[in-house]
Amino acid sequence: MLTIAKLHGESVAYYESTVSTETEHASGPDAYYSEDGTKPATAWILARSSAQVREVSGALGVEVGAVVGGDRVRDWFNKAVAPSGEKLGRAPSQSGVPGFDLTFCAPKSVSILWGVADDPALKQVVDQAHARAVESALSYFSEHAGYTRRADVRDKTRMVIDRVEAISGVKYEHRTSRSGDPHVHSHVLLSNKQLCRDGKWRTLDSKGVYHEARAAGMLYQAVIREELSRELGVSWGEVVNGCAEIAGLDSPEMIRAFSTRAREIDAWRSANGLEATGELGRVAQKKTRQRKDLDTPLAELEAGWKQSEAGSKARGFIASLRPGVARNVGVVLPDVREVLAAVVAERSTFTRADVVEKIAEMMPVGAVSLEQMREVVEQIADEVFADDSTWTVTPDKASEVNDQAREGAQRFTTDAVVAEIDRGIDVATAVVDAGVDASVIVPIDGKLSQAQAEAMRAVVQSRYLASVVVAPAGAGKTSSLKAARRVWEQAGRQVVGLAPTGKAADVMVGEQVAHSASTVARVLLQVDGVEASSAAQKLGWGTDTVVVVDEAGMVATPDVVRILEIAQAAGSRVVFVGDPNQYGAVKARGGMLATLAHELPDAVELTEVFRQKDPHEREASKQLRTGQLPNVQRAADFYAAAGRLHAGSITAMMDDALAGWKQDISAGKRSILVASNNEYVAALNAAAQAVMAERGAIDTTVSVAISGEQFAHVGDTILTRNNDYELVTSAGDVVRNGQRWQVEQINADGSMQVRRLDETNVTVTLNPEYVGAYVQLGYATSGHASQGATVDVARVVAAVGQIDQAGAYVPLTRGREGNYLYMAEAMLGDSDTGHGRSADTPQLRRESTEYARDLLVQAATRSASDQSPYAIHRNARADWELAKLAATTPPETDVFAGTRIGECAQRRAHARLQRLEAFYASQREQRDVPVAKRQEKRVATGLIDKLGMSTGHAPTAPQQSRMPDNTQLIELRSRLVAIGAMRDEHREAIARLDEQEAHTIKQREQRMKHVRSMQRKRQGLIAKQDNRGWFARTLKPNEYAAEIAECDVIIARNMKQADQLSEQAHTLREEALQHHGQLEQLSQEASRIEAAIKAHERTGQVGSSRDAVSLSERISLQQRMQQGRRSSYENGPQQPVKSSETDHYLE
Repeated sequence: MLTIAKLHGESVAYYESTVSTETEHASGPDAYYSEDGTKPATAWILARSSAQVREVSGALGVEVGAVVGGDRVRDWFNKAVAPSGEKLGRAPSQSGVPGFDLTFCAPKSVSILWGVADDPALKQVVDQAHARAVESALSYFSEHAGYTRRADVRDKTRMVIDRVEAISGVKYEHRTSRSGDPHVHSHVLLSNKQLCRDGKWRTLDSKGVYHEARAAGMLYQAVIREELSRELGVSWGEVVNGCAEIAGLDSPEMIRAFSTRAREIDAWRSANGLEATGELGRVAQKKTRQRKDLDTPLAELEAGWKQSEAGSKARGFIASLRPGVARNVGVVLPDVREVLAAVVAERSTFTRADVVEKIAEMMPVGAVSLEQMREVVEQIADEVFADDSTWTVTPDKASEVNDQAREGAQRFTTDAVVAEIDRGIDVATAVVDAGVDASVIVPIDGKLSQAQAEAMRAVVQSRYLASVVVAPAGAGKTSSLKAARRVWEQAGRQVVGLAPTGKAADVMVGEQVAHSASTVARVLLQVDGVEASSAAQKLGWGTDTVVVVDEAGMVATPDVVRILEIAQAAGSRVVFVGDPNQYGAVKARGGMLATLAHELPDAVELTEVFRQKDPHEREASKQLRTGQLPNVQRAADFYAAAGRLHAGSITAMMDDALAGWKQDISAGKRSILVASNNEYVAALNAAAQAVMAERGAIDTTVSVAISGEQFAHVGDTILTRNNDYELVTSAGDVVRNGQRWQVEQINADGSMQVRRLDETNVTVTLNPEYVGAYVQLGYATSGHASQGATVDVARVVAAVGQIDQAGAYVPLTRGREGNYLYMAEAMLGDSDTGHGRSADTPQLRRESTEYARDLLVQAATRSASDQSPYAIHRNARADWELAKLAATTPPETDVFAGTRIGECAQRRAHARLQRLEAFYASQREQRDVPVAKRQEKRVATGLIDKLGMSTGHAPTAPQQSRMPDNTQLIELRSRLVAIGAMRDEHREAIARLDEQEAHTIKQREQRMKHVRSMQRKRQGLIAKQDNRGWFARTLKPNEYAAEIAECDVIIARNMKQADQLSEQAHTLREEALQHHGQLEQLSQEASRIEAAIKAHERTGQVGSSRDAVSLSERISLQQRMQQGRRSSYENGPQQPVKSSETDHYLE
């Protein structure tokens, strides 16, 4: 695999410290690779042509493969001075990024093969395969990540993307891990300074480097599989996430035997007496192997590997190899359809890198030669994007029309994905008129708020097949849905609950939201491959069924559409409940909840939050949820001021989170530890268990082995990790994945009796097989498992870079009284590929609150959730319109015009507008029009039908056209005048919004002008600082530092204001576009009425004018839309409601 990390000022020194010196090279574990002991780093350069390689090599003063001494490496990366002595521009600052560490790791089985081999020739084959795979991946990087950003020659204020001549750096080879296991890997240091076509050295565009990393890593894996299969005749197990193990060396026992860990998290466990494999009665045992193996000679390590039981088995496997024997006959390359199906199975839209990644993963061994691998992968990718079924979603990001767009910025989709979404929208928005009277749903003090009651009335009486309830964390969706269920029940409806997890399904029944409930996967598996009507019959769904899908944001799009199709066949209604801003579907395309919320006119959003007791924290949670920079910054300000944010080393953050948790439970509070990865979860669970043992809360004299090499005792809190329909509780329900329990009794056969930690307090006996495989300690949990939980206090430990918007928002909204975030930052080299003793001793490092705040803002404004092609296209179009308005020379052509997705989006927008009109017309009929007026309208409609005018509905009987009287003509002309007045109002609104937008853009430009001015001033100050003489620098080392810092503050403040103004302009543009749409509709209506009037003037008869009769309804509709237009969920919250100071509405 390939991992990527930014370097900093100490990085080169760290990598040099991993190299043995001349006096110790004979004993260092990597001495085999640095036998001269002094110059282990070698230079590498890759480009699209050999001429470019020679040019860059000459400029750097180093040949490819040449050894580069430590001092020169440090100068190259830290001081921007090439080995030739040439200055490569300005050196990186102390906080700058001198380069990137691209770490290529062979599959563990390949490392085992290398480690236990007796034959040096076999080791050489592995070394060669690894080297060729690294070179192929770097070649891909050179082609697709070799970009920089520079000022446009025509407009110095614009930054454009441009290619670099080549990419270059140094490479360190290693064959062992810190813990002394075989581990074939390379640290490829990529310099941030690269030569450009104009002869200048500039920094790389880091976003491009990160974007292409996974694709390059998959290519590395494909090449190493091909090479070792060809040379050694090995075969491979299943490819998972691009990586496969050698068949015969892939057993879990074999992999574990050579996978000892020695990272800071392991050191923290050891320092706290938390052994991964020991019971609490034997916690005094300590791991010493890692420290010892740091100084163990390679020969001694190899001898130990070979003599171990796993090593003996591996050597037996090697003896059975028959190099050169072909194992794959008749293999074929993946075709375009197979590739696209695999890509869109995990996402709704994709980039070229996503396609390359999937092709490399699908490449069969033996299909192409090693030399052709990358070329064939790229060729298949080109064929994918040339196929008619592949559509561009963001044509504005194509490099042909946008010189500011990165290669990975353009997103694509397929016709099948769009057709599936269209099908879901059409079914969900079908008018079925199956709503029931909801007048009995009224606010109940302390139980149901006014906003909750209004939302549920809209859901229950909806005329559409589907409804959407967007429910943020802590918004009281359960108490709201209980009110809806009672009304459905009174109307003779049966409420069936569906949820992505069994735990959520059980809550629906336990909280009386549904009469019965199950998981989405279980229900759809029952009817897999069954036609919709037969599936409905098999499931027992009918016209009296209401299907409520909870946590619908986590349900994959194909499953959402399948549920809708079955419900349509059954005549049932579906209600989707969830939050697009929480976790999405796992490794499946999603975004359907947000899409349906946008399309359904009566979709509702619960905007009140009740869970947190502090009203300021409730507001902060809502701001954090948006993921928008200004809002997230305000939320982060609250958490920082309230003492909720912490950052530092892994050790310090684990210590602090655990200490806080201890205080919570000592105060009698329900507190939960949440972590961003399984290692942190396991460590925190072990530590919490030790705390409970010290307090005497658990009985350590009796224990039972559970999963993850842990032990459970009587009194422990555990978590069940698998749905088991054979394990029935005392209440008659079943054991679910994600449920927390307390151990009450451990039996001699290894079974345990447990009590569920919820309001039910039900008990169950877990059999020994389940205990050993699916039970873990439950003091700490992952972010996904915490979704839906409510506790007094939540303490979240997150590794920097491992959480995004949902990963921050969900855990930080679990607690009623407090939510705390601990951002853990790994030390340099603290990884499986790390070396030296940097992680042997836990480091207590704590950063400032401001630093922690910045880390939260970074995480919470980054989203990994899938979005539908329509949502991405709509946002891209709005951004493009805004950029066009701000551009000095606007583009002459509309890049979205004529695209397939553009045409589909236009049809969808038109259908949505018609749906909105019809919805508001029906609302007017029901609420605003007195009975007498309705009767009058029916009389008038019948009269006009007799006159031959279409009402947009099928006439009851054909009628002969007659001469209208003057009253009818007067009415038509009056309506035309009314439309004219409304059009004038819309034009005035558009003019006003355009003026406001122009003023906002002008203000933003003023801010950016000030930014550029301060940047020039700052550059001048830096130049003065750098150009001082030696004496001046010595006597006044901080001269100009204050002025530079002041410039930084002013630049940051103005950039923040500019970002806010950009968002304001974007909002104004969207509002103006809606007015344009409404104006266009009115213009069409006016044209039809004018045509009818002209027909009368010519013939004395009123001509057929589609929808002319319903014009009065449309006028009322337009007035209602003008007074209070409903905004879609994707463009902002719906139905603002008053905040509440009580949490009684949350159950």
